[in-house]
Amino acid sequence: MKEEDIYKERRRRNYLPFYLSIAMAIGLVIGMFLMPKKPASVLFRTITDNKLDEVVDLLQRYYFEELDIEKINDEAVQSLLLSLDPHSSYISRKEAQRYDEMLVGQFDGIGIQFNILNDTVLVINVVPEGPSQKVGLMPGDKIITVDREIIAGTNIQNEEVIQKLRGKKGTKVTLGIMRNGLPKLLTYEIIRDNIPLESINVAYMLDKEIGYVLVDNFTITTADEFTQALKRLKGQGMKKLILDLRGNPGGFLGAAIDMCDEFLVDDKLIVYTEGRVVGKDEYKATGRGLFETDNQKLVVLIDEWSASASEIVAGAVQDHDRGIVIGRRSFGKGLVQRQFYLSDSSEVMLTVARYFTPSGRCIQKPFENTSNEDYFVDILKRYENGELENADSIKFIDSLKYKTSKGRTVYGGGGIMPDLFIPLQKSDSVVYFNKLANQGIIFTYAMEYVDKHRKALGVYTKVQDFERKFSVSDAMVQQMVERGSAQGIPANEITHYAKQEIKKWTKAYIARNLFNTLGFYQIVNKDDEMIRKAKEAMK
Repeated sequence: MKEEDIYKERRRRNYLPFYLSIAMAIGLVIGMFLMPKKPASVLFRTITDNKLDEVVDLLQRYYFEELDIEKINDEAVQSLLLSLDPHSSYISRKEAQRYDEMLVGQFDGIGIQFNILNDTVLVINVVPEGPSQKVGLMPGDKIITVDREIIAGTNIQNEEVIQKLRGKKGTKVTLGIMRNGLPKLLTYEIIRDNIPLESINVAYMLDKEIGYVLVDNFTITTADEFTQALKRLKGQGMKKLILDLRGNPGGFLGAAIDMCDEFLVDDKLIVYTEGRVVGKDEYKATGRGLFETDNQKLVVLIDEWSASASEIVAGAVQDHDRGIVIGRRSFGKGLVQRQFYLSDSSEVMLTVARYFTPSGRCIQKPFENTSNEDYFVDILKRYENGELENADSIKFIDSLKYKTSKGRTVYGGGGIMPDLFIPLQKSDSVVYFNKLANQGIIFTYAMEYVDKHRKALGVYTKVQDFERKFSVSDAMVQQMVERGSAQGIPANEITHYAKQEIKKWTKAYIARNLFNTLGFYQIVNKDDEMIRKAKEAMK
């Protein structure tokens, strides 16, 4: 699990503090895409034929030092877009390929998940049927060389590893691997291939009737992934569904519409969009849904990081009284972007419309007369004013009052307010845990533990056996506490709650190393307050 993934899990599972840098990063990637990207030559001609071109020309001809003109152009376009709204943004030529891979849901590579432990690249998981698994790479392997170049002990960073391992389909990369118990370096020649970036890695039965599906984001493949997950879980007896959209920043509009279509009967309005140039478009359900009858109970989980396409789904379910929305008020992004590409393969994400839920709500939170920094740290303000701990602290505007199909009152103007509010754990009880987690102590300890005890842990062939029989001991917790003390985290700050959280998350990270992402969530979800409330609501 990479560093950014740890923050993602912590956001989803309610842990603070929130970081400005993370909030800004999420603000840049949160998106609702109306349609595939379009050429922007016409869009930018009136700009580049005037002042912007003139100034760049003057810089090139007369500035007293050599300039990076590409960088200047990038920054100029970004500044222009930032002056419009918080979600219109610029993606440089260097970033465009990675961004498109995220949206399309695939890339070319060797098919592993890795992390850097003690300055060595450690294979965490191997994609089933991927290029690495086919040649015999295993979790726990350490990558010492790439194409005969030593990368261990060189202070290599995640981005550098990705650049070395990814490449065009059909190309070859040679890895030198150290494996526990073997004295010599193993050599593997791997032919790169297309690797899917799945948005649904977790879908399983919580009990005999209740299915659970976690959606990380909305890509081109999400709708198909979700349909397959529903079919599989229904085949296992699912009659009730918990759809987890916590921490989901959004993505393609079409994916959200197709997901809602599984829940809503024919001709029900899912969402509509409206913009100055693109006009008004309505999107309605068809008759093909797999989970749309009243006796098929539905709960949608959201939190303050659920945005865009996640809010489309939650809003449609809530407005039609199709299910119960549980959690905390969502992010509040009701703007639609369209993706345009420029002549140098850079891209512009331009806001072209607002979207509205079936009741007519636009849930976009205010951004006029607000700096982008203030806009994205709004969640910090929610924490400071007590909203995340107490629903009574949330203030809605009466003029933005709307009615659901059954006459319940809902509000626009600032995210989706859940039907059942679940407060954030009080900060004083999680401070010590947050400090350990933010320093990477818990995650690193779990990785090292698996690396040292992989053979002994091999007795656990199923997550259920691991969950039932393995426990994180007090001695293991003490080792993490001592590591914290060495990094300036006072041991006397630990609380009983923090100790239990350390045990839970350590066990979950160990499970992730042994059983992939599904194992992680099967451990964490056992003690999840929102899931517990969802089960109660379904009764």
